[in-house]
Amino acid sequence: MQKLIKHSITLFLFWLLVFFCNRLFFVVYQLPLGHKITNNADVFIAFVAGSKLDFATAIILLLLPLLFVNVYFVFQQEVFKKIAFRLSMFFLFLYTMVSLGDAGLYHEWNAKINMQALAHFKHPAEIIRTVSSVLLIEFIALLALFTFPFYFLYKNKIHKNQVADVHSSFKKRLIQGLLFLLVSTAIGVIIIRGGISNLPMNQNAAYFSQDALANNIAVNPLYSLLQDMTITKNIPDEQVYKFRTNEEAKALIAEDFSTLKDSSISILHTTRPNLLFIHLEGWSADNMEILGGIKGCTPQFEKICQEGLLFTKAYAAAYVSDQGIPAVLSAYPAVSRVAIINQVGKVHKLPCISEDLIQEKYNSSFLYGGDLIFGNFRGYFLEKKFSNLVEVKDLGKYPQGKLGVHDEYGYQELQQELSTRDTPFLQCYFTLSTHMPYDYKSTDTWQSTKEDVEKKYTESMHYADIQLGKFFETAKQQAWYKNTLIVLVSDHSHNSIKQQKNESPERHHIPMLFTGGALKPEWQNKQWTKIVSQVDILSTIYHQMNLDASAYPWSRNMLNATTPSSAYYVFYGGIGYINDNGYVASIQDNPLMPTYELKDTSQLKQMTNKALSFQQLIYEDLKNR
Repeated sequence: MQKLIKHSITLFLFWLLVFFCNRLFFVVYQLPLGHKITNNADVFIAFVAGSKLDFATAIILLLLPLLFVNVYFVFQQEVFKKIAFRLSMFFLFLYTMVSLGDAGLYHEWNAKINMQALAHFKHPAEIIRTVSSVLLIEFIALLALFTFPFYFLYKNKIHKNQVADVHSSFKKRLIQGLLFLLVSTAIGVIIIRGGISNLPMNQNAAYFSQDALANNIAVNPLYSLLQDMTITKNIPDEQVYKFRTNEEAKALIAEDFSTLKDSSISILHTTRPNLLFIHLEGWSADNMEILGGIKGCTPQFEKICQEGLLFTKAYAAAYVSDQGIPAVLSAYPAVSRVAIINQVGKVHKLPCISEDLIQEKYNSSFLYGGDLIFGNFRGYFLEKKFSNLVEVKDLGKYPQGKLGVHDEYGYQELQQELSTRDTPFLQCYFTLSTHMPYDYKSTDTWQSTKEDVEKKYTESMHYADIQLGKFFETAKQQAWYKNTLIVLVSDHSHNSIKQQKNESPERHHIPMLFTGGALKPEWQNKQWTKIVSQVDILSTIYHQMNLDASAYPWSRNMLNATTPSSAYYVFYGGIGYINDNGYVASIQDNPLMPTYELKDTSQLKQMTNKALSFQQLIYEDLKNR
């Protein structure tokens, strides 16, 4: 047993040494770094910051060879020892190829190795035509340089030292082997998962800097590629979503983006307001009386509406948070089963309000009571140049639930953040308490009905509403408030007491409110009744600020009176489209048999084609971005 444990530790350290040398080469290959990394110390920090991913990758690479080492230990047959050796050498060769390819690709694309790059290998002739002989020779030479030293190290120091335990009985070796297998597998799974917390680890666990290169030095290239493979496989083949040419699809949805005139109603008393986005986790319009929902759940929100502009027919473009947040901040719509911010190689090409406002001298911050490792949020926000990120690990002074700091304390932290923030600012706060497991402490006695199948969720919205009201009572007394536009919007909706069908637009009906001291008095206590989407927020704000919104082609100016009343939305397994005539929804498994409710059924085919065209163009953009 001691020999097995010693071999496991040695093998683990072997892989960490391999990773260190390959990471060092990656850095050298990117020289000079001066224009890519602001803080030179980040280069050195990256070697430590990537340790979690390195540990996980090392376990991935050693578990299978270790299994055969274990079998060799039990049965004492040399063939198993040879299999373990050859597997390790195959993984060494594979890892070195991936690592060298990662260094070369990053030099050209400024992106980690990914499936989009490897797709070129489907056409070997293309590779031969584009790769010079010198580059090919250089690659082979580097492959040999990084493979052979580790080959000899492994063969002479690790493989050679595996000695059979000839003094123990077969029964004893079998028991020890089984015990070792169970324990080592359990430990390995925990390390690969990143611990025993609710959220499994992903690649942004290595992110620590606002400089993309520093983060990419930290990220293990094989881990990055494996994550990209698991995400990319969720983008379906073209035959699933492509029913016409892209030009035809663009023509079908063009009228939804056309306006009779390029005009905008001015609702702000300044073109450079502070911007506060409060992303309401999973708030459903079904729980809000002012939006046609149940009574008594969100009285504070309805009170705040008396001082704001409420969009009564707003729909979420997404159904999960890692789709909904970029739908607001990057005006990027979603498709089923895929979130663009989880496609790490594509994030740097995604525009975002935080990057745009840097040149306008805005400082940006994102506050979340939970862990930003979820959904690659940390990676997204760092890539998009948010100057300050605050998450659960920074909020140790507050009581915490299973997911993190609840809204009661989250809003307290938000008040403190805003009191010290230089203006103008872009501040975002993502609430937490309306997400399972709903372990907040109630602050009043209000309860939903006994027959409410989502009773805990409904009551969590009431709790969150109380905390929102307390925040506004204090905020209105602060100096920053008078020049601030506050956007209250849900990241996505949630199943409710009304039990809407998943494909129904009412299942995705969400609150959206513009308020704050920057809003002109004549626009307080008003309602906008056209159908709008989350993704329309950015263009609308940019028009108020006289900024160019052309980088956000999916976003429309809601406050142009001639903007069409319509929205595209997505649910798991399908997409929907709604306008004043009604809605149509299409499921990917049966796209030509839509669900619909229409005033004029003669428009069924046209609206179905629109929904499918939206989906097609977003998938195409996602694939090619």
